[in-house]
Amino acid sequence: MVSEPTHDEWTVHQILVHLGLFSEIKSLRADVTEFHAQQDIFLTDEEITSFYSQRPNGVAFNNKHKHCVFLEITRPMDSVTSSLEGDWAETKELEKNARYRLYIYFINHLSALHGCPWNCTQANFTVGARGSLKQTQFQDSLCLLGVTNFKARDKIRALTVSKTLALSDIILKNFHVSILCSTEWALSYLLTKLANLQTLAFKLFQKITSPVSGLVICEEESSDCSLLGRPAHSKGHSQH
Repeated sequence: MVSEPTHDEWTVHQILVHLGLFSEIKSLRADVTEFHAQQDIFLTDEEITSFYSQRPNGVAFNNKHKHCVFLEITRPMDSVTSSLEGDWAETKELEKNARYRLYIYFINHLSALHGCPWNCTQANFTVGARGSLKQTQFQDSLCLLGVTNFKARDKIRALTVSKTLALSDIILKNFHVSILCSTEWALSYLLTKLANLQTLAFKLFQKITSPVSGLVICEEESSDCSLLGRPAHSKGHSQH
């Protein structure tokens, strides 16, 4: 979920409000303190505030089944081989799970404490910078969001890889322009180009023209949509 006025991802505090698990800030701070004390963790006032101010990349709610899902979208550098640290995708998945484990545990703890039916879990969407992904992990995350149709999941997967590569292509084009032509122009245009990717159609191959030179980099157009860093809408879930 994203705050409409600022386009910021929701904080844990805002998520708790939406789930009906928040009454007042004093009670929330007491709940955070008590919860951590049960884990033999003792927080300062600043750490308490930081805890309920944490922002996952996104969050989805299934009101019918009372299911809350933290969404984490990651684009690490991928590799065709495993390193001593393990598989690149699995390593990132473990890192993300570890980061939000206590937050999810806290929400489920409050839900049980207040007799609420909400259950919180986490879905990770990990796509390598060079376009590779682990199909089983990716499709399992889509299933968690209610995308049960195999063809729909496979289409989302294919479009996600395609747009990831297209985004890399845009960045590489601007990199080459900065080397061969104008660094100032490339940096200025890159920010504008990436901002334009947030349009409804995600037209990644728009005509790129310099404000001064009229340099054309790419004229191909495409109107397909994909995740582009956020999972597609799934039946029964509202996402922000």
